[in-house]
Amino acid sequence: MPQKANFIFSVFIMYMNLSPIKFHNTTTQISAKQRNKSYSNLSPLAYDTISFGAMKKKEFDGIDLAVIQKFSAPIEKFSSNEDLQNWADEKIKEILNKDFGGRSEETKIQRKAMLKEWSDYVLDENDAYKKTTAFLILSAITKDLDANNDNIPPVLNKGVLADCISEIEKNIKTNPKYQFDLNKMYKNKLRSFYVDDVETNTGETATKWVVIPSKEHDSKNFKANVEKLKVLSYKTWCTKSFNAEPYLEKGDFHIYLENGKPKLGVRFVGDEIEEIQGEKNNDEIPLDYLDTLKRHILENNLKLTKYAKNEIEFAQEAKEEIEKIKNDLSEAIKNNDVKAIYEYFEISVQEDKDGYLTISKYERPPYCTFEDLGIDENKLLEKVRIIKHCAYFRDSQATSLTNLETIGAEADFTDSKITDLRNLKSIGANAFFSFSKITDLPSLESIGVDANFAFSKIADLPSLETIGGSVNFRDSLVANIGKLKYIGGIAYIENSPLVVEDFNNIEVQTINA
Repeated sequence: MPQKANFIFSVFIMYMNLSPIKFHNTTTQISAKQRNKSYSNLSPLAYDTISFGAMKKKEFDGIDLAVIQKFSAPIEKFSSNEDLQNWADEKIKEILNKDFGGRSEETKIQRKAMLKEWSDYVLDENDAYKKTTAFLILSAITKDLDANNDNIPPVLNKGVLADCISEIEKNIKTNPKYQFDLNKMYKNKLRSFYVDDVETNTGETATKWVVIPSKEHDSKNFKANVEKLKVLSYKTWCTKSFNAEPYLEKGDFHIYLENGKPKLGVRFVGDEIEEIQGEKNNDEIPLDYLDTLKRHILENNLKLTKYAKNEIEFAQEAKEEIEKIKNDLSEAIKNNDVKAIYEYFEISVQEDKDGYLTISKYERPPYCTFEDLGIDENKLLEKVRIIKHCAYFRDSQATSLTNLETIGAEADFTDSKITDLRNLKSIGANAFFSFSKITDLPSLESIGVDANFAFSKIADLPSLETIGGSVNFRDSLVANIGKLKYIGGIAYIENSPLVVEDFNNIEVQTINA
């Protein structure tokens, strides 16, 4: 090749390496007015672009940019927007293929059904949503789903969803660093949609009773009312998901909101109140809202079934009893007189020479919790070293038991807030750790009867040597049982890190894998 031609070719190659080549579709001529008109359900025309080399954030906008920033998409590996959409598509597949589990079979069923409804809409039914938009939406509605809870995706309201996506697109175009939480935004707008909170338009300040009519009383809007009930129900109520429709077929539902949050749920069968629940969903009316409930019943001349009457009578007795206990223990509570508090509830106390306590048992007071009485349970339990008999912490507000070494009988930590049991060495009977916040039991050596670690956060049992009965490791994180020598019953290990080989040196009746 001649020298001059060689030079021209080299310059051409340099130009190719430095500059992206863009191919414009100019077949169809359109006016400026037509070009600026937008259609919400159609994706805008875009240039076909071939880019050589890494892409930069400035080449993206709208939801695409939001996704890149929120999920740290590897744009340095992309040569076109299509690569971003393909990456988002793979992330969507990961979400749809994930088993989110759940604490109950009902939760698992509801999660699958609602996730299918959402995915069908954002992937197939709405062709205006790109893969990045679908990924943003699906990641938001599933972020609170965990094997250790019963959360389910929110109700799908297409109009509210569109409003959220539009708001994000608008804000990120004016402020590329715009921060948002789509999950929170959607839930607030959804609550506002059903609560009609005109003051703030977020649904967060509404304090009032909301009456949701039954199918008999409003058949025309039954489907919308079922959605409304799901949206406004507290997360522990079965009306948050699968029971909303069958309950609303039988009767109205009244919900008391305080600052937009559900505090009371009142279920009717026909024209009578059948059931009243608070946040705990434990068949106990929260005493702080008893007067609000009674006033609502009186002002609206509402009828009660025998069961509902009993609920209110029990709550009234509990409220009166709590006031009596508070009065009786006012000085002890004020002075944190632990011995006086225990003995008032017929819990015997012995103090050793070092000031540590041995108590006969531990359980919530009748009618209430220690928290209801204004008692700090961490201080109440701070010096306890031995609990001779049963210990129940299911409704406890305690978070730490750093000095506890022995529980003589059954121990229940299910759903408890306790995180620290560093010195606990033995449990005399059954031990329940499901859904607890405990992550480590470094000193535990023996459990007298059965043990349940299903859905617990405990991964390590480095000192445990004997379990007198059966043990449930199903759906647990337990991976280390290195010192375990004896299991008196069956070991259940399905869906856990443990395998049959981990039990080769352990005397065990049966391994159920």
